[in-house]
Amino acid sequence: MWYYHFQNQSIGPVGNEEIKALAAENKVLPSTLVWTQGMSDWQPAMRTSLASLFPQQIVPSAVNSQAAPYQYKTAEMQIKELNDLFLWYWICLAGSIFTFGLSAIASMVLFYIILYRSWQQIQDGYARTTPGKAVGFLFIPFFNLYWIFEAYTGFVRDSNAYIQRHALPVNRQDEGLATAVCVLTLLCLVPYLNFLAGLALFVLHILLIKNFKDTAVDLINARQ
Repeated sequence: MWYYHFQNQSIGPVGNEEIKALAAENKVLPSTLVWTQGMSDWQPAMRTSLASLFPQQIVPSAVNSQAAPYQYKTAEMQIKELNDLFLWYWICLAGSIFTFGLSAIASMVLFYIILYRSWQQIQDGYARTTPGKAVGFLFIPFFNLYWIFEAYTGFVRDSNAYIQRHALPVNRQDEGLATAVCVLTLLCLVPYLNFLAGLALFVLHILLIKNFKDTAVDLINARQ
């Protein structure tokens, strides 16, 4: 199984036939950084066993440069980062009591980072969006009222499909929680309902981020 670098993101795993198809479509180039089990760090595809896929292509000078190699993060490192992010999310959320809500801003930033990392785990070419768009579009006024359904419920659907597609021993998520968070977010805009909706949203949002983090961790473990 291969991983390849595209737009500053690690995408994969993809099988040998898939990587061949990507090379034929010029989505994987001789200079594209790739990694597979047994490699110490990322290397341009032309310097690996994939070199035979580019028999008549000239390797760009960047491939021959002495740039520092891209350091691959092990599964243990990725899992630790996710758990640390979730821990700090809780610390910042609890700290908002003493900081008059200021640290809640930090907790939301950590939520977006976890959401980004979660979307990263299912980038095999079939996901409906990229991690950058999943998070970035949430900051577009008015459009984000629609996009939350794509970023939250969409992740549940796409991660479940990813699990089925790769036959991974990972429990699938229930769409209901993500959809409820999206609906409650909209209800927070309705006068008289916003207080009750906000209380329910606060609780369910915590459960949602835990589900996202747990699914990302399970996917990393399942691929080892």
